[in-house]
Amino acid sequence: MASPTNHQQALIELLETYHDLNTSWVERLEQPPTPIEFLQIIKRNRPVVIHNALYHWPAITKWNADYLRCTINSHIAVAETPLGNADSVVTNEVDKREYFVKPHTTQEPFADFLEYLQKDTPESSDIVKYAQSQNDNLHGEFSCLLPDIIEEIPWASALGAPEAINLWIGNSRSTSALHKDNYENLYCMISGIKKFVLISPLEVACVRERTLPSATYKHNGKGGFDIIPDDPPSEVPCWPTLDPDDPTRRPTRFWDYCRPLRVELNRGDILYLPAMWYHKVSQECSPGSVCIAVNYWYDMDYQGPFYSLCQFVRSSALILSDEDGAAESNGNEE
Repeated sequence: MASPTNHQQALIELLETYHDLNTSWVERLEQPPTPIEFLQIIKRNRPVVIHNALYHWPAITKWNADYLRCTINSHIAVAETPLGNADSVVTNEVDKREYFVKPHTTQEPFADFLEYLQKDTPESSDIVKYAQSQNDNLHGEFSCLLPDIIEEIPWASALGAPEAINLWIGNSRSTSALHKDNYENLYCMISGIKKFVLISPLEVACVRERTLPSATYKHNGKGGFDIIPDDPPSEVPCWPTLDPDDPTRRPTRFWDYCRPLRVELNRGDILYLPAMWYHKVSQECSPGSVCIAVNYWYDMDYQGPFYSLCQFVRSSALILSDEDGAAESNGNEE
């Protein structure tokens, strides 16, 4: 194999070697691993789906609409967007700039929120609602549901105690744009279906990370939303702007070397989502029902070469991105 002579060739060689050495699918286990087996999974930094992992949780049999309506008697935080696209890259039609746009957040009685989800269709409303507060909400606004799950997963003891346990409730219109988290993640499916597109952190050159100005959706009084830039201005660094389901919209020269993994989670499944993996999430549920999931976040281990390697690859990708921008500017001047 010839030695690479520039950043681009070196990154392409890295991606090709990585894909040659790893599978093009997500491994599936038919039962939970032992703690030692899970430790080996963590070391590989590869996603794994574990079937039949939640059969002993009361939540699997108890968490239907009637039970939730009777159990949760409080107001909850609800994210509202026009397209189910909270925390995503959106072009503001007012100034034609791309922003990282946060959802409009409101408080409403849980019973009202649940009724809205059950009746909501694209034809019935221009507002998509999602309970997605990522603040350890099962120890907060949803603490009444905590007895129905387990607070620590025994075979995941190598990760330590969870930093946060979050509940997610939505319908088929809710999505999560491509993003990454610096947490080890166990994502547990209670009802409905979740579909994940997964991209390795070594493929950072493929996802067109950018620093974006931050904004928020606000109701405009006409049944829709306006995008309001933050005041004072703020920025979100290193945010992936490529959509793996529409990669030609914001193209990158490295996309052809990306190998996204796609996996479907069903009731009772757990996805081990390694730290720093990019993921886009959509969901499905039958009319009148809701999608419910619980996820556990654990602090990632920054020691060893992995985090530093990912940062080096990111820096190399940014150098090439800057070169592309300079070439484009020179071309426009000519």
